[in-house]
Amino acid sequence: MKRALVTGASGLLGSHMVEVLLDAEVEVRALVRHTSDTRQLEMSDAEIIYGDASHKEAIRQAVRGVDWIFHLAGYLTAYSPFIVNDESIQYQAVNVDFSETLLDAASDANIMRFIYASSSSVYDIDSPVPTTENAPLRPISHYGHSKLEAEKRVRTYQARGLPTTIIRSPIVYGPGDRHFSPMAMRLAKLPVLPLVEGGRNLIDLVYVRDVTELMLQASRAEAAIGKVYNAGPARPTSIRELVDAFRRLTGHAPRIIPVPLATLSLVASLAKRFVARFAPSSMAILSPTGLAILSRDSRLDISRARNELNYNPRFSLKQGLASTLPFYK
Repeated sequence: MKRALVTGASGLLGSHMVEVLLDAEVEVRALVRHTSDTRQLEMSDAEIIYGDASHKEAIRQAVRGVDWIFHLAGYLTAYSPFIVNDESIQYQAVNVDFSETLLDAASDANIMRFIYASSSSVYDIDSPVPTTENAPLRPISHYGHSKLEAEKRVRTYQARGLPTTIIRSPIVYGPGDRHFSPMAMRLAKLPVLPLVEGGRNLIDLVYVRDVTELMLQASRAEAAIGKVYNAGPARPTSIRELVDAFRRLTGHAPRIIPVPLATLSLVASLAKRFVARFAPSSMAILSPTGLAILSRDSRLDISRARNELNYNPRFSLKQGLASTLPFYK
């Protein structure tokens, strides 16, 4: 029986990855921080090891005897992609340094496969849409820069003989999501929502189980070694469609006010005061970077994963939200 190590096992991706692996009859070792909520893990058959980015011996202990590593731990907030001047030291400590320590331990342990969870935030905001894995890598946020730096470490160890695969995801949501879903729920309570061009721009939202299934497929496929794959949904959605989906599933959603980008930029300070009153933690989306992101189509090309790994996202937006929203009620 195979044994896998999952970092970030108490987070969104990590907790679902643990379940997917256990369902596939893989023994699971979960690496979590001492401050993590481990109640769900404790009810599973996973072995729990406590340690964080600075505990090198705990990391090496976690790596010993495993066949696969799913490195899903990372530092981010709901607004990390929208903030340019967020210089938290956690980006370097968790996303970069921790990754390198884990890669070094994995290299010494002769791991069969190292799966790294990266982000679409590494791409240039002006990349062609749909965006392929070969698109320019020019992140605009410190979060994106830290994920790109971690990718560079992964490639370095791949060149040294460690079998690695990088999975780049857009916004991931699902039960247990502490970032996108709570923010969307807060915004859904606004009486009105000013959106650039009425929210017609496309965004990628991928249900967590689709991402974890791709990661499992990548861990088993020889073709995935040394490769990068986008983990997007079957089809993108517009922000307007997202609002409409919330209305159908919950019975309430804000009335959309279409606003030209130039106008919204001019009245951003007024809009921030409005949002601050009803959803104060959501103001980052009205930053210049947030407005720039929301005014562009964002869609990942998943044809490489389809063709090489038979990746077939199963969850539509309606299905994903229907599974997610009861968790927050």
